[in-house]
Amino acid sequence: MSALGHYLEDEGLATTQISLVRLHTEKIKPPRALWVPFELGRPFGAPGNADFQRRVVTAVLELFERDRGPVLEDFTQDAPAAGTEDTAAGWVCPVALGAPPELDGDDTGLGRALLGEMHRLRPWYDMGCEARGGRTTVGVSGFELDDLAPFIIGFLGADWPENPRADLTRANTLKMAVEDLRNFYFEAATSRPGEKAGSGELQDWFWDETAAGRVFGALSEIAMASDDPEMRLLGDKTLIPRRQVMRARAATRKAS
Repeated sequence: MSALGHYLEDEGLATTQISLVRLHTEKIKPPRALWVPFELGRPFGAPGNADFQRRVVTAVLELFERDRGPVLEDFTQDAPAAGTEDTAAGWVCPVALGAPPELDGDDTGLGRALLGEMHRLRPWYDMGCEARGGRTTVGVSGFELDDLAPFIIGFLGADWPENPRADLTRANTLKMAVEDLRNFYFEAATSRPGEKAGSGELQDWFWDETAAGRVFGALSEIAMASDDPEMRLLGDKTLIPRRQVMRARAATRKAS
């Protein structure tokens, strides 16, 4: 749509659009675009929330008032959970994890916080597995749950752990371990009976409020500085979802 906008404008038709991937929009530079910090596939935010969707539509249509471009503006409001009003209190994690520590040049505190979180979440994870008849999305890495965190934390130090998988590169082993750990958190956090989190709420909780999210952020920077091209790709494209990267950039721009 970004590229098509240029052709339509050349024919005298004014265009505006919604962008879900800001990086792509920055490169193509359409005439007018509104970047929204929502999940892919949800350009208007939460399903079933007409008031919020109307605000998004109004914001993107207001870009027609700009007669000179390219224009790229940010929609700074996060979408409310599906089926709720934006004034609702929203979902909260069933376990009080506390604020995760900063890395601050020493991985020991962050590692202990990660292990503590897993210990507190484990009963909810086990309950969810039992309710699903033993089914879980955790396990593709081949690690036992108790071995996941030590392996991942090991990459925060100077001496990286040995790769236990002869059939995989170290980068791919780390990728699978990270996916297992993330899925463990998501399954645990959604296993409590009662109000369920929307997928956006779950993602924001993980990346904003957990030690695991902080560990992944530190891993991303370390991997991108590696001499191993697979590790660099992992750090740049895989460890942190693009939506979270864009949310962080938007928050920085708003603060400044």
